[in-house]
Amino acid sequence: MIEPFVTEAIMKVSNFEFLCLRPWFLSKSQSIKKQGYNGIEWQDIEEYFKDFAWKRQTPKKFSARIQEIKKLHANDYLDYAKLQATVYDVHPLDEMNIDDLLK
Repeated sequence: MIEPFVTEAIMKVSNFEFLCLRPWFLSKSQSIKKQGYNGIEWQDIEEYFKDFAWKRQTPKKFSARIQEIKKLHANDYLDYAKLQATVYDVHPLDEMNIDDLLK
């Protein structure tokens, strides 16, 4: 029997599911603070998963999502924060005044 080609839709995590995951975001932020990274709050970790880690592929099971949160290292978040600061804060070329660059 030939299996049909199936493409999976990108799973989105609902706001309610993020609300249910909040205790694990809090726990992870406390764990990271114990390592000496005091500036990382639970909202930052939630944003990391919402905007980066689960942007393309989200674990289907709730328990798998919890495991990914538990496996997060401070360096993973810091890499994301560095990327966000260097790439996402760049103005589009339309807004740049190229004439000033050529002077």
